Amino acid sequence: MFSVKTTFVATRSGLLRWIDHLPHSEDSSEPHFSETNARAMDMSWYKRAVDLYATEPEGFVFSVPFNSGYSGKNSSTLVTASHAIFIDHRGHKAPAAVVGLQFLHESLFKHFINITSKCTASTTCKKNCASDELDCYLLDDNGFVILSERSEHTGKFFGQIDGTIMDSLVQDRIYRRVPLMDYQGICSDRDNPYTGASEPLKPVRPMSWLLKYFVSFATYWLSVLPTPIGAWQNSNYNYDGTDDLEEEDTYDYEQPDYDLPPEHSDVTTPDYDQRSTPTPQRSHMQAGPRVAPDPAHARPCDLKTDLYVLQPERLNSSGQNNPLKGKLTNCHSSGCERPFSVQKIPNSNLILLVVDVLCPCGSKQLDIEPQEVVGGAGACGVRRMAKEKMLRKRPGKCISYHPEEIEIKQCGTATSLFRASLYSTIATFIVIWVLASA
Repeated sequence: MFSVKTTFVATRSGLLRWIDHLPHSEDSSEPHFSETNARAMDMSWYKRAVDLYATEPEGFVFSVPFNSGYSGKNSSTLVTASHAIFIDHRGHKAPAAVVGLQFLHESLFKHFINITSKCTASTTCKKNCASDELDCYLLDDNGFVILSERSEHTGKFFGQIDGTIMDSLVQDRIYRRVPLMDYQGICSDRDNPYTGASEPLKPVRPMSWLLKYFVSFATYWLSVLPTPIGAWQNSNYNYDGTDDLEEEDTYDYEQPDYDLPPEHSDVTTPDYDQRSTPTPQRSHMQAGPRVAPDPAHARPCDLKTDLYVLQPERLNSSGQNNPLKGKLTNCHSSGCERPFSVQKIPNSNLILLVVDVLCPCGSKQLDIEPQEVVGGAGACGVRRMAKEKMLRKRPGKCISYHPEEIEIKQCGTATSLFRASLYSTIATFIVIWVLASA
């Protein structure tokens, strides 16, 4: 019925067996399934099937290639369905194998249209997916379209098709937004916001350099004085480095706020005009899709994207997978409402989404294309900021001397900082005098 092309069995060692139910065309540019899936454990259909077992032991994972939509009458797009088999030994479970099959997307599409375009004998319905008032979608657990009334939507992220509804699903906790940062990303030089040209030299610049030199020179000489200036008027200052005032053992060290990207919170609100998607305040992302970097002209950069994960417990609160209904309000000047319905499909990673299209809500779009973060902290900067966020505790007492340190004969005899600074200052004045007299 679904025009099955290939069935297979895979283990941790790789692809174990496969059977071709439809002949593989020798003229096809795509390689055979066994050639691209030899290391089965690294494939997404294997990992997702194992992960689904934790929530639905009898479930199948359905997936299609990314952006595999087609507009013709015939299509070679294949749907991959996989299921994990676990073994139980003394209360411990482990994945033994993953079984699955590949079948034509076109046959599943026809079956989906036939079912959703008519009412069953036991129920009466006023509308179905064949009417112009409703749009029906099958979405996977990451928000990608598996089936739609328009075949060109296959494999696309639903937020690119209808970001308004997708954002509402996030606000209603059906999907959870997961922000991801790639600190080892690669970007093209043509997207570089910086330039290689130096800053133009202005007439006032040499004077500013000279002023900075004199300020630093005066600061250094004031710092090497035997008595700090701030202690001249302090009668309680002792030269042995102690203070008459009693000191506490600990103190609070407040770190600066680096405005790291906030965690996205899921909040359900009745009005859509009050919903807003949190955005990172630390830096600004470039608009538009990221250009594929050229290996010959590439540079390291920080990339950010948002992915989405289905929350099945939200749709299975009563254990019967009842549909969850919602509506968008205040999304158009006419005051119309846009209802939608979401239902979990049992034993699968899919949901059925039915949307009313009569109310023309906003054309918001959510994109999962990685975007460059200009001025990002980078991997090293993030680790440094994480360490600086740690609270520090002052030592209980100052230990600046050890009675046996006089016996250590391995210390270096480098030139003192005071003498080196004195020589450099005299040399600087000599150079200035020679240039002035010349």
